[in-house]
Amino acid sequence: MIPNRLPLRSLAVAIVVALAAAAAAIAADDAPTANTTRASTDAAPAGAAPAAGKPRNGAAIYLANLALVDQNGKTVDLYKDYIAGRHIVLHSFFARCEGSCPVMMTTLQSLQKQLGARLGTDVQIVSITVDPDHDSPQVLADYARRVQAKPGWHFLSGSNAQVTTALRRIGQYTDAPENHMNLIIVGNDTGGDWRKLHGLAPLKEVVTAILDAVGEAG
Repeated sequence: MIPNRLPLRSLAVAIVVALAAAAAAIAADDAPTANTTRASTDAAPAGAAPAAGKPRNGAAIYLANLALVDQNGKTVDLYKDYIAGRHIVLHSFFARCEGSCPVMMTTLQSLQKQLGARLGTDVQIVSITVDPDHDSPQVLADYARRVQAKPGWHFLSGSNAQVTTALRRIGQYTDAPENHMNLIIVGNDTGGDWRKLHGLAPLKEVVTAILDAVGEAG
């Protein structure tokens, strides 16, 4: 069942202000729209000293060392492999979902067509399961084929501990798969601009908002 009201938690605010906890939930309108909220991630957490000679990067600090496993069975680092120096489109889902997930996957299928050659270069799409007990790499590989995901669209799982840590860090942890958030996070690591979008808004609105967030290539 798709909830009428979507609880949102802001990655941007979590990185910039709270860093130890996700931002407060924000109630969405009954009819979702692709309205965005954004914030800079240039600030480091309170008390953290940046490396000598390097600018502060909140995302690099807050999202560091998040190991997961992709649909090919390869261990990956969420920040280093998909976020560092790039734009990222990030959301949570699970393979057995029959409600909101197919809607969001259709939107991401449209997005990957619009991105063209940018997908897998300066823009990465990352889908993280909220059901690691079921969604093994093989299950995710089959799912990726079903949605016709192209190179640059990654499906991630891992141990319960790995997935829980990653989901908590991006503000999308849930105690049950069916309660996952219908939220898309769009980040620009270089520019420090992070936004959140209602994933169940009309397809054209969501795709347009994501393309606006990732801007021009380069």
